Amino acid sequence: MSNDMLAKMSEQYQNFLSPVIKANKLSAANLEALVNFQMSALQSYVDMAMTRMKAAAEISDPASLQTFLTSQAETISSLNQKFVEDTKALGDMMGRFKAEFDKLVKESLPPGKS
Repeated sequence: MSNDMLAKMSEQYQNFLSPVIKANKLSAANLEALVNFQMSALQSYVDMAMTRMKAAAEISDPASLQTFLTSQAETISSLNQKFVEDTKALGDMMGRFKAEFDKLVKESLPPGKS
């Protein structure tokens, strides 16, 4: 009888912990995706800034200044576009994360409680 009781307690413990373990795994995966996204975005912004600094260092006369200013305007436009795209991608990512957690919560609730 004690083996049955231990088996039942073990099963209840597993049923209790299963949603927590799933939530932890989901959190870790989502955090990893978020960090990868942020690191990639940061690297592209740093690369863009370094390119602009190098271009500024090449200014040597009025013609090269004009070329730099023209390219600076183009860079600002592309930076704005990248920012918009990154913001949308981040919003989409957060929406997916929320949907995954909502699904996990719904699956974790006892039947009839959703």
